[in-house]
Amino acid sequence: MRFGVALPQFGARARDPAVRDHIRNVAVAADQLGFHVVWTAEHLIFPAAIDTPYPYGGRAPFDVTDPILDVASTLAYVAALTTRVRLGTSVVVLPYHHPIGLAKALASVDVLSGGRLLLGVAGGWLREEFAMLGVPYHERGARTDEYLALIKALWTQQRVTFHGRFFTLDDAAFFPKPVQRPHPPIWVGGDSPAALRRVARLGDGWMAVPRDLAHLEAGIATIRRAAEAAGRDPAAIGVASSGAARSVDELLALIPRLERMGVTIVNLPALFWTQSVGEAIELMEAFARRVG
Repeated sequence: MRFGVALPQFGARARDPAVRDHIRNVAVAADQLGFHVVWTAEHLIFPAAIDTPYPYGGRAPFDVTDPILDVASTLAYVAALTTRVRLGTSVVVLPYHHPIGLAKALASVDVLSGGRLLLGVAGGWLREEFAMLGVPYHERGARTDEYLALIKALWTQQRVTFHGRFFTLDDAAFFPKPVQRPHPPIWVGGDSPAALRRVARLGDGWMAVPRDLAHLEAGIATIRRAAEAAGRDPAAIGVASSGAARSVDELLALIPRLERMGVTIVNLPALFWTQSVGEAIELMEAFARRVG
């Protein structure tokens, strides 16, 4: 069992003028305490008001004026401060990006960190954000699948030939390659039927959304069936989740059940929405003592 924690690079904590120090302190604490991965989140731009329903129940867990620092820039900063913890994206909304530029930025993070990138991706849900970025919402699934395939090709082929619906390359040179071989692990988020099929076909793991345990268990079962149908080993596909725990104590009590269900990375709840950064680090320390 491995453990992850979100960096305070988004939301109310990112408003603080000391956000740089907060990210450093959390990242260094995670590195020293033995956490496996630190996570970053992504949105690029918000409308004045969000009309799209939040797909995971309730209202969206952010305000449209909350800052969200760039993922690759934040992880490059954290790479220079740490030595062992993995640098995770939970998640990059893949259709928002030019895949070649994204592949370059993230390969650079992997090189600069000595091979510690963990790429989490998803297809996105916020219609207004797609519209402002000029990306057709109805193409998000097709773009996610193609961009994943193109990024893998860029990261693994010495001379890249790729013919897709949105991109075509012939004998292209793309460097640097990531340090990790064949490429950094790629985990897929979302819990729609299409997202779960994408995990089963293309993902090294599932970034499970913060739903209840019944949703989590059903999602894992669906992925395993689809992986078998695709000729993949279901046991080779990881799962990252907090089990929708609302506190560290609740999460600690859930860990045995999460492990039995097949969760491989347990994430602390989003502490930075409700705690000061100092209090969050104290909870990280207490959690590490309990699971250590």
